[in-house]
Amino acid sequence: MTKPFNETFAATPQTVFETMSKLSAKYNSVNLGQGFPDEEGPETMKVIAGKSLMDNHNQYPPMLGLPELREAVAAHSLANQGIACDPASEVVITSGATEGIAACMLGLLNPGDEVIILDPCYDSYVGMALRAGGVVKPLRLRSDDMSIPLDDLENAFGPKTKLIMFNSPHNPSGKVFSNEEMQAIARLCIQHDVIAVCDEVGPHSETELVSKALI
Repeated sequence: MTKPFNETFAATPQTVFETMSKLSAKYNSVNLGQGFPDEEGPETMKVIAGKSLMDNHNQYPPMLGLPELREAVAAHSLANQGIACDPASEVVITSGATEGIAACMLGLLNPGDEVIILDPCYDSYVGMALRAGGVVKPLRLRSDDMSIPLDDLENAFGPKTKLIMFNSPHNPSGKVFSNEEMQAIARLCIQHDVIAVCDEVGPHSETELVSKALI
């Protein structure tokens, strides 16, 4: 093939996760580079999933996801995070978090919009922001404790800032950000009318504080 592939993705190097997994397999080592599940999951859930296939639940679902699943997500959000959301209009089911992040980037960004991304970061953030036409503004975390330099954070926000990508515990460092750091993010998002895309990594993530502050 002589015509080039998509330039944005073609310039993306092999992910650190794939690199670590290959090295782990090569040297038969414990792989701490990727969050592989320790178990296959509850037997009851596999039975339910298999039964669904036999009960003719095999047609195209609504674009937002099955209503009963969206209702369950909304109920979980209220019970565990204290955040109420309308399952009919405020919940979308995606095939994994990375697809959800991609949908956020493609749905929210216009060419030239700036995206603040904590550095280091989960590698799909940058690629999807660029693919959506965004301009990435990396915010380097302090090397000693992975904290957010608050002066740099404030300076990163500007008239072209559209969103900030945030997750806590942070991927890849595992840093749990302080209440002060998350309140600063929430304050600046409100001040500059910026969207916080919070990549939750657990049911009780510290990122809830940012979400609640924004609400």
